[in-house]
Amino acid sequence: MYTVRIHSQLEDRLDAEFYNPEALKTVQKIDGLGKTKRLGQLIADGYRVVYHGTDSINGIAEEKLLPFLSPTQIDDQGSIDFSSVDKLPLYYKDDYPKGLAVAGELLIEVKGNVSKVGVVPEIFPKYLMVSGSLYKASFNADTNSRYVLAFLRSKHGQVLKNRLTSNTIINYIAKDALYSIPLFVANSDVQKFIGDKVRQAERLRAWGKVRGAEVESLASNEAMKSACATTEKLHNRPQLDDLSHRLDPKYYGNRAVAVFRQAKALGKPLSSLVKGIANGIEERVFFNTGRNYITVTEVSSGRMDMSSAPKISHTTEVPDKAIIHERCALVVRTGSIGTAIKVDERDRGAVISSHLIRLEFPDEADAAAVAAYLCSTAGKVLQHKISYGAVQPQIGQDELLALPIPQFVLDAKEQILALVTEQESAIRASKSLTTTAKYLVEALIEGLITEAELIAAEQALQASNDQLDRRILNRLKTDGIDGQGAALFGDLDELYHLLTQAEGD
Repeated sequence: MYTVRIHSQLEDRLDAEFYNPEALKTVQKIDGLGKTKRLGQLIADGYRVVYHGTDSINGIAEEKLLPFLSPTQIDDQGSIDFSSVDKLPLYYKDDYPKGLAVAGELLIEVKGNVSKVGVVPEIFPKYLMVSGSLYKASFNADTNSRYVLAFLRSKHGQVLKNRLTSNTIINYIAKDALYSIPLFVANSDVQKFIGDKVRQAERLRAWGKVRGAEVESLASNEAMKSACATTEKLHNRPQLDDLSHRLDPKYYGNRAVAVFRQAKALGKPLSSLVKGIANGIEERVFFNTGRNYITVTEVSSGRMDMSSAPKISHTTEVPDKAIIHERCALVVRTGSIGTAIKVDERDRGAVISSHLIRLEFPDEADAAAVAAYLCSTAGKVLQHKISYGAVQPQIGQDELLALPIPQFVLDAKEQILALVTEQESAIRASKSLTTTAKYLVEALIEGLITEAELIAAEQALQASNDQLDRRILNRLKTDGIDGQGAALFGDLDELYHLLTQAEGD
């Protein structure tokens, strides 16, 4: 609850939230910097409101569809997951040409949560159509769209954006309101320095996806692909060797049986590879600080994301079976069946929930190879084959251990480990770089860093000298520039090495 007395700051809005104390303080702070322009003044060709497609795609062939991007595919870091976009009929590109994405355009969520912003990266799907829940904008030549992204993602930008919402049921930001956001227009070199951190993050994400695709190719071959392409039928006639104690039809489906047979002919059971197997522990008492507790949510994306993991007390007694390290692979036991990950060394010591199965291996490469295979199309088919339960699907340890792992995957385990490690490093570095851009904007506004420092760093980079850049990155902590948290970048040499690889590819 708050009370505010408005005089000179009264505008054409009469809703209380527009004048909340934090918002007014932020507006005063931005305007007080002396280099402020309204967002609408920086737009080259205006925002384009795009038709929100709802037409059915039933019965339409894949080649007659185009990708349809909504706020759902943009995460809190501004990263866009094109693999999960919806589809629209191909004729939308002709009927709504202004809705087609353009590289470098800023995307701003204006319906619903209104917290997400993103930039269309340099590489994106052909004929990408953008939802009407997003405004899309191109800027004039003097404005870096990735710098604007960092500004809107900063704590100041979020406050300025959130105060603009209208309606009581579904939040909405009108175009004119969005135009009114006061933006600190930094020097062009400063904008480039900050914007390039976002661009580098995009490159690392793209490079990491290439590494992931290489892992997928190593975890499969033509024989396994052929088995996975088996046509599903309503009936099947299993052989004697296919039978087990299970009597449910799904277990003996055409595709499931074909994949199991092929994998069995090419490999060995998982039980012959593991050193140990166990479920995690159940814990329901959480704290603001403590030991990371990994649930299905933290691994459902296909990698471990501990940014929002619940915490348990350091005094809680945890058995060894629930503590993870780099020689472990985790398999979802309940819920999102078909998900498996290899534990990264940087996550060792975390505790897993009882809904995860912990597979411990003699060496790290075995863990990487098995996790890669279980995440492949064939691996997912086999996990769904052994799952049971009509409401909440789950898998058991014994049946998991009986799954065959092809020898060609195990033969490539060192290569898979190297690729998985590079991919994970790229993802972590990309997240840190987008956070860097946000923190630098906040530091500029708060006076913790000067434009002169960033100009000097950018000009040094243009002369192939990264010393000032390193000095600035060394000041960044997990809680901001010159903060009290851990270093945002644990190894700058690794960061520069990753960036060199990503730029080279």
